[in-house]
Amino acid sequence: MIRLFTLLSLISVTAPISVVRGAEIEHDIGLQMAENPPMIIQTSNPPPAPEPTEEFEIREGYRLVTTLDDFRKAIKMDNQRVRMKPGIYRADSFDPQIELPIKEAPGIGRNRKEGIQQQIFAVTGSHNIFDLRGVVIETPVSVQNKLTRRPHVSDCWSILGTKNTFIGGYFRNVIDMKYPDYGVCDNEFEIKGDGNRFFDCVFVVKGSFPYGYSDYFGKGAGSFGRLNKHCFMSIDHANGTELIRCKVFQQSFGHCVHFHTVDGALIQDCFFTGTIRPTDDIYRERVGNAVDNDFNILFRGKRPIPKNEVIPLTEDGIRSYEDVKNITVINTTVERMRGAIQLLCTGDVILENVTVREPGDFSFDVSAVEGSRIVMKNCRSDVAYNPVFNLTRGEIPKSASYEVTLLNAPEGTKHTVRSSLGRICGEDCTFIFRDGTTRPLDEKVNFLVCGGTQPLTDSTVENHTTAKLILEENVKNCVIRSAGPVEDKGSGNRVETIPLK
Repeated sequence: MIRLFTLLSLISVTAPISVVRGAEIEHDIGLQMAENPPMIIQTSNPPPAPEPTEEFEIREGYRLVTTLDDFRKAIKMDNQRVRMKPGIYRADSFDPQIELPIKEAPGIGRNRKEGIQQQIFAVTGSHNIFDLRGVVIETPVSVQNKLTRRPHVSDCWSILGTKNTFIGGYFRNVIDMKYPDYGVCDNEFEIKGDGNRFFDCVFVVKGSFPYGYSDYFGKGAGSFGRLNKHCFMSIDHANGTELIRCKVFQQSFGHCVHFHTVDGALIQDCFFTGTIRPTDDIYRERVGNAVDNDFNILFRGKRPIPKNEVIPLTEDGIRSYEDVKNITVINTTVERMRGAIQLLCTGDVILENVTVREPGDFSFDVSAVEGSRIVMKNCRSDVAYNPVFNLTRGEIPKSASYEVTLLNAPEGTKHTVRSSLGRICGEDCTFIFRDGTTRPLDEKVNFLVCGGTQPLTDSTVENHTTAKLILEENVKNCVIRSAGPVEDKGSGNRVETIPLK
């Protein structure tokens, strides 16, 4: 296997990322009803795909493949170094379905009763290196539509082999049917083998139903009508997956990266971006789910769609389920995803130099069982439409360390009733807040709630910002050092004023 520094020497720099805001978005009838006006969204456009070329490098020891059929054969063999000829390749067929042992099938424990796996590409080979620089591989919805829509059964790519490395590929969905006539696979990639690695790849993920409403009409069991989600990558009972210098551009309802019973994964130098939408825009629709339900949310209780809020059109950016531990995320940005980082783990979690921008629900919800190590070092988040912290769902963190620098949202951002620093809890934890803003935060959003839903005890909070700290009644025996005001409703706390840095 080539060492990391050798792999990175193969990597090229991708083009700059363009941002689309507001009414600049095109009327994309692959993502919405043609009768509706163009959705007003905020999203980032992917870099252009590489142009086909006849001049390209074939490194020593690599075998050249020039057709998609030959590539299909190569991903089922072992111990190769394969160079694919640069070009645009569109899948028009799919590999035969695979019968897996029940305990190894994706989604077991999540409504799966059989071991059938369907996919466009089945990567069953192991110990391979695929040099895909300049290669574009397309998985159109017309082909996905021919696979089953049963949950947890079909994926565009099933990576069943171990220790494969993919370098420099550009993978994208093509919507060649009108919304909502098509069906899509559960995931673009399902990782089932250990030690698979992706370097400097671009992934453009599009297509799901319903789209444009977050989870207002369901997100799994209990959905109201048809539901067809499309995630980027599921890592399911597979250890040691690595994503290095990869970019994901997602315009589909589904998670970006989600883990299921995993011990060890590395996400480094990556950029994951989704899409957000102001709720007021939904009221402009003429047809579709919202109109059919008189502009009411159905999931978890019927109620009107709120106005003056901003919702995500994806699910979470990095999400854990079941027994997940030893997850490391370094030098990575996650933007416009629902919960940007939601890692409720059974083992260590390390986040270093992780930046969240414009989250659709919250930036960070990170906790683990007692005895695990949780370290958030030099992380950052803007204060845009939703809270920075949401430490309310998992185990109460113990002996954990959280360090976050607050950033301004983009110019012109209109805060919502949900905008704030959020809520924290823990036992024997350290929270450090630093100020990276270049203009003052609105007083209405510049506050942090400590305790409340779950207690904060025997912990230290260092607040080097102007934010107000609200200590609820279950905040006890804490050391609070704050440059901003403190409202102490708790007991046994030592509050110190420190200068603003």
